[in-house]
Amino acid sequence: MISWLKDVASARIEAIALAKSFSGRPLFAGLSFALERGVLAIVGPNGSGKTTLVKILAGLLTPSGGSVRVEREGRTLSAEERRSAVGWSGPDLAFYPELTARENLEFFRKVAGFPTISEDTRSSLAAVGLAGAGGPVDYFSTGMKQRLRIAFALLLEPDVVLLDEPLSGLDAAGREAVEGLVAAAAKTGPVVLAATDLGELPTPTEVVELKSGGWDT
Repeated sequence: MISWLKDVASARIEAIALAKSFSGRPLFAGLSFALERGVLAIVGPNGSGKTTLVKILAGLLTPSGGSVRVEREGRTLSAEERRSAVGWSGPDLAFYPELTARENLEFFRKVAGFPTISEDTRSSLAAVGLAGAGGPVDYFSTGMKQRLRIAFALLLEPDVVLLDEPLSGLDAAGREAVEGLVAAAAKTGPVVLAATDLGELPTPTEVVELKSGGWDT
């Protein structure tokens, strides 16, 4: 059993009239939604702003307009609190190639201000099928690196899970493992997934479709 899964929903994420543009080119505007539990899928063609939107939700990018609210047990979290409450992974998440999977995760825990707890690190790796993975990450296959990205997203026992292209590069066993984690997390809190095509994701509760110059729900 994964220790960070809660018995009841305690978190909520809300996007309020979000807008983002680069060099005067709008990606999306007026985008609003709220999710307490379940899976929200963000889909759309390349360049439609999926990765940008996920990073805004994670607090890694600032929107051009609007805001994001993350709540825990009815209380709005500060930007500092959101750092540990939100778990994120994406295709551009890189690791130190000379370190092992365990060493990378322990390093990130330390940087985030959390004590290194070997059992938590082992649990995160085991959940994605990397319990026996040794050696430097530089020698990992594409699928193993993707599994490690998911482990990173779950490392700090997040209330909200944001995964960009979560099944990319995974074999059947890897997809099954990640889909199981998504399903379990969605029972107790909000999970946001992004991909080019809806068929690349586990079945969602809600869908936001990004298009050139607009969006649909």
